[in-house]
Amino acid sequence: MIKLDVWLTLPSGESVKAGTLVVADPDNVSGVLPGQFRYAPDYLEHPRALPLDPLHLPLSADIFDADRPHAGVHGVFEDSLPDDWGRRLLVRHYKLGREDQRIPQLLHLLGNQGLGALSYVEEGRPDLKTTGVPLRHLQELALLVERFEQDVAVDDDELSLLFQAGSSPGGARPKALVKDKSGAYLAKFASAGDQLDVVSLEAAAMELGRRAGIETADTRLLSLGSRKCLLVKRFDINEAGGRNHLISMQSLLKADGYYYAGYRDLAEVIRHVSTQPGQDIQRLYRQMVFNVMIGNTDDHLKNFLILHNDEGWRLSPAFDLVPNIGFNREHVLRIGYDNRLPDLETLLQEAGHFGLKRRQQALKVIMEVHEAVSEWSTVFAACNVPERDAESIGRDINQRLKETKPAPFV
Repeated sequence: MIKLDVWLTLPSGESVKAGTLVVADPDNVSGVLPGQFRYAPDYLEHPRALPLDPLHLPLSADIFDADRPHAGVHGVFEDSLPDDWGRRLLVRHYKLGREDQRIPQLLHLLGNQGLGALSYVEEGRPDLKTTGVPLRHLQELALLVERFEQDVAVDDDELSLLFQAGSSPGGARPKALVKDKSGAYLAKFASAGDQLDVVSLEAAAMELGRRAGIETADTRLLSLGSRKCLLVKRFDINEAGGRNHLISMQSLLKADGYYYAGYRDLAEVIRHVSTQPGQDIQRLYRQMVFNVMIGNTDDHLKNFLILHNDEGWRLSPAFDLVPNIGFNREHVLRIGYDNRLPDLETLLQEAGHFGLKRRQQALKVIMEVHEAVSEWSTVFAACNVPERDAESIGRDINQRLKETKPAPFV
């Protein structure tokens, strides 16, 4: 059995014990992990207490069963863990066998090093500090990432900096947590298997998103000799040094394994959760239109977060806006009734589900995004996207722009 206290760091910087996770040992035959969570009585009395999952973990003295047999914990807690890249580092760092790589064990090892506001300890109070290594180590980190990915013989002592910086970020691509006096960042590096300059392409897409009126995480593209790095400002840490709690749309929708979800489902969650639902569902619509035009087909549920700050629950700034580098024209999330590439009429028909009741309102958003994305070649050049990559991705973007071109542009 694993028993972990869950601590929440509030936007003010105060850390409070929110509750306790208990996960039984797995069944010897099925491997099922029965798990439960219960809020701490003192937390329920705290004036700033918030539900860790506003849909599935309301503030109550009840015991909440996880009902996730392969994880043993509610989705909001698994959101603290990294996906492929960070888990590989955790496995290497702690030399974990397969039976030691279950979610509860990984949360114990992660402790207070995750993104977001949650920390996990067996006992005592977590020593919360801004995670990451100084920004001056970026060049060294880029080299270590390359060596780790290529399985070059390297001992754990040499990888210690990478373990310190890279065990918590999610996603499959190489990344690390870094910081300097101006703030904390997620550093994103090229992967050994890249066929395109994904780092520059993401930098360009994020800039196009800002020009299209999307609230995005701040980014900065850096040159590290022959390598590149994209710095993404962390929005889980506020200016006061406190934390903003995060939960993914995947957890809010309880969408484990293969799922069949669409942007409408996200809008419905926002209506139930957000303190400013009207604004947030229209922000989501604009991002959906942008994803269509830029070809960001990897629009999965973990790429959409709900953030809790001093305003309450809000849709987080956009992140991981990347053009269609895999040339998969089918979006992960449905737009309308299927996953096929939508055209202008599809985007207009969907607008009513996002609070845009008049066709003219939707057209205005589409026109603004279309105008911004049409400048892709200028932005790609400013972000030093290689000419061959720009031509390859640009053909897809131009086709999408053609299929979503609003009538006033004709």
